[in-house]
Amino acid sequence: MKGACWTRVPWVSLSCLCLCLLPHVVPGMITPSLKTDGGRRTATSPPPTTSETIISTTPSTAMHTRSTAAPIPILPEKGVSLFPYGAGAGDLEFVRRTVDFTSPLFKPATGFPLGSSLRDSLYFTDNGQIIFPESDYQIFSYPNPLPTGFTGRDPVALVAPFWDDADFSTGRGTTFYQEYETFYGEHSLLVQEAESWIRKIANNGGYKARWTLKVTWVNAHAYPAQWTLGSNTYQAILSTDGSRSYALFLYQSGGMQWDVAQRSGNPVLMGFSSGDGYFENSPLMSQPVSERYRPDRFLNSNSGLRGLQFYRLHREERPNYRLECLQWLKSQPWWPSWGWNQVSCPCSWQQGRRDLRFQPVSIGRWGLGSRQLCSFTSWRGGVCCSYGPWGEFREGWHVQRPWQLAQELEPQSWCCRWNDKPYLCALYQQRRPHVGCATYRPPRPAWMFGDPHITTLDGVSYTFNGLGDFLLVGAQDGNSSFLLQGRTAQTGSAQATNFIAFAAQYRSSSLGPVTVQWLLEPHDAIRVLLDNQTVTFQPDHEDGGGQETFNATGVLLSRNGSEVSASFDGWATVSVIALSNILHASASLPPEYQNRTEGLLGVWNNNPEDDFRMPNGSTIPPGSPEEMLFHFGMTWQINGTGLLGKRKDQLPSNFTPVFYSQLQKNSSWAEHLISNCDGDSSCIYDTLALSNASIGLHTREVSKNYEQANATLNQYPPSINGGRVVEAYKGQTTLIQYTSNAEDANFTLRDSCTDFELFENGTLLWTPKSLEPFTLEILARSAKIGLASALQPRTVVCHCNAESQCLYNQTSRVGNSSLEVAGCKCDGGTFGRYCEGSEDACEEPCFPSVHCVPGKGCEACPPNLTGDGRHCAALGSSFLCRNQSCPVNYCYNQGHCYISQTLGCQPTCTCPPAFTDSRCFLAGNNFSPTVNLELPLRVIQLLLSEEENASMAEVNASCVSSSIYTAWGEHCEHLSMKLDAFFGIFFGALGGLLLLGVGTFVVLRFWGCSGARFSYFLNLAEALP
Repeated sequence: MKGACWTRVPWVSLSCLCLCLLPHVVPGMITPSLKTDGGRRTATSPPPTTSETIISTTPSTAMHTRSTAAPIPILPEKGVSLFPYGAGAGDLEFVRRTVDFTSPLFKPATGFPLGSSLRDSLYFTDNGQIIFPESDYQIFSYPNPLPTGFTGRDPVALVAPFWDDADFSTGRGTTFYQEYETFYGEHSLLVQEAESWIRKIANNGGYKARWTLKVTWVNAHAYPAQWTLGSNTYQAILSTDGSRSYALFLYQSGGMQWDVAQRSGNPVLMGFSSGDGYFENSPLMSQPVSERYRPDRFLNSNSGLRGLQFYRLHREERPNYRLECLQWLKSQPWWPSWGWNQVSCPCSWQQGRRDLRFQPVSIGRWGLGSRQLCSFTSWRGGVCCSYGPWGEFREGWHVQRPWQLAQELEPQSWCCRWNDKPYLCALYQQRRPHVGCATYRPPRPAWMFGDPHITTLDGVSYTFNGLGDFLLVGAQDGNSSFLLQGRTAQTGSAQATNFIAFAAQYRSSSLGPVTVQWLLEPHDAIRVLLDNQTVTFQPDHEDGGGQETFNATGVLLSRNGSEVSASFDGWATVSVIALSNILHASASLPPEYQNRTEGLLGVWNNNPEDDFRMPNGSTIPPGSPEEMLFHFGMTWQINGTGLLGKRKDQLPSNFTPVFYSQLQKNSSWAEHLISNCDGDSSCIYDTLALSNASIGLHTREVSKNYEQANATLNQYPPSINGGRVVEAYKGQTTLIQYTSNAEDANFTLRDSCTDFELFENGTLLWTPKSLEPFTLEILARSAKIGLASALQPRTVVCHCNAESQCLYNQTSRVGNSSLEVAGCKCDGGTFGRYCEGSEDACEEPCFPSVHCVPGKGCEACPPNLTGDGRHCAALGSSFLCRNQSCPVNYCYNQGHCYISQTLGCQPTCTCPPAFTDSRCFLAGNNFSPTVNLELPLRVIQLLLSEEENASMAEVNASCVSSSIYTAWGEHCEHLSMKLDAFFGIFFGALGGLLLLGVGTFVVLRFWGCSGARFSYFLNLAEALP
């Protein structure tokens, strides 16, 4: 119909829907019992006669309405997780189905620091202890905790994660353990996690464990396991870096289920005692017994976790030389790559001072009267030797680098001097073999002095007055080479010559050429050049005798007055002295150059017959005329430029010296000049050739000094032959006979000792009376030559109860001395470090209040308890009460309910400290309130009496109601909505819905009749005009 207005009006059907807009009412319970920092539960206890409202609002706060109260923090409830354990974690299982058992012994190579001691062994027991025994034969399980806790006077050293009488005999429960050695930085995830805990709790960022033990007690039942309820699962971690040690006790959350009501003896003990006065009891030891048996609830304030306890086991930090030694041994090859076996020590100080390869040093590791000599070679290492007051050789050791002498000596101290384990010293000596003097061979000297008189390496003496530069000796072996050249000049106007310069050059496989020159200067001065650079000497503080030194790579130069010496790489030596404006020299070569020399010093092969061998290989026999010897010498003249460079003076082409035979023919005029030479040919020659008696006497003096040095080099002190190890049993006299290769040797002891007596003929008597440390050192001295030897034998004493128990191959050193104590193998029912104890049932304490009869054992258990006197329990009552249980909510304020065995199987409460009655309702002690976060909002008004012994009737606790709810119940745990409040809310909600429907209808009606411009055309025709 054209012009009609069609409007679509929706039909609205209003339904009265009863929508419950009420809050959800959840029945709940308010508890004034919360956990404190100590892990125990206490009741909310406001001050006496004070009305106080406690409001629980959010999970993070618990506030008092009093303005003076601070917010109480909500403690975390997270329990600690045990480290992985069991076969899957690589652990070993160990259990014995007996009432008591002990584990195998653990023997950490580093020892374990406990208190002020370094313990050698430890074991764990079924009773929640880790024990450090005095000896390997003193192994007990100690089922009963100490009644007083740890006091520092405890007879046994132990760590106690949960010391109480456990029982694995019924086939339930087990233990796992694993030992971790990380001496050399080996990787272990568990060790790293334990280190992380220790660093955090102990605030020790640099801690690195070297030995760790993990022990886990799984489902351990209390004694007697067949009747007791509940089991415990907990873990102990012992960790040490050798100097510091720590213990972590971890208790499985909810896994500590022993029933305190069934523990009839002393309550559980946790903590440790070192056995030498250092101890710590667990904080739980000051808490009620019920809390002690729930260590999984204990909060560690440092970690924020429950069920974790931490202890520092070392009293003070001390260096661990066993660990230092072991780590050094690990870094060293079994046999040194350098030439350790190619050098040894001179057998006396006097001998060593004549061997210029050795120089005095000061190390500071021996006492007064001790002196040291050292020699170093770049390609074979070095050796240092110690000598006593009489010059006797005491000890030698190898060193590889002279500039790291102190570092080289430290490992010997770690392994041999500063720890009590001789086997470590034996391992050290495999890496650094012992250095003695038995294989010492002195160098072979040769001399050049006066108007040159020469003594060859084979001891042949001759005079050679050649003019020029000459090769004195050339030598080489597979590792090195050595050259010594000399330059002569005419002595004044005489037909004779003398040395005015020397030059030596040394090469080795590890060193380039090192060249030293000695140049004569006026007033008997010597200028020294090293590789063409003038040497400036520095005072030698080590020598203390006015000696000056200069140390460079490959050579050590020393100056003492007008004598200058050079030691080339500790191998070949040259010493030059200026006297009467003449240079005199000696050279010493090592035995390795034997059969490998040439030059004016001859062929060194201990055969004087071929010393005068010329470059062409021909030989002049000894005793040949001087003219032939002169010809031999001139064949070794250096043509061209030698080590001393070009000469600045012009030499005559036909110089011929005067010979000794010629001087003798015309010596009658000089009888008075040569009278003081005492027939010495070199003195006579120089006196006659130079017409100067003073020069002749100087030549004789130098010659005697060289001869004396050679004699001392080849002179050995008396030997000491006899046992290097002396073994004795306590109280018994042991006789050892020592002998010597010197008939005039007298034997003495360096230090007197009451247990020893040594006779001059070498008979030693030892009667051990004590274990006081001492060092036995035997001296043998020759009165004829004034040299002495020393021997320091190992002294091993056995203090075992019986001589048959002695283990002389298992020893420990007493202090820093030569005394070692033999181990003991206890038998026949004995125990103790020296098997001094006889096995007796009274060695382990009996159950508390039970007397032990020596030789028989523990008496009967106390009344109402059954057992063997060491283990006691209320077996009968426990069995009768097994089917009894506590009523629901029997104990208020989260008290612990149990069935009492001694009260006729009646329910009994163990209350938090604040409560004084039997059911945890009356609060009469100090406590701090906290909040249970899982409960809904409650408002409770408490009116408490100030009197400490208030009765239940005197406590007026009323529930505060609101305008909507009514709180009721004994603990205000129920909520009810008031009836008038319910109808008011219901009809109010219904009226609101009706108003909402009416309003909606009006709006829609107004919208539909507001005009056609808001309508849609029904068809196209209507839309067209």
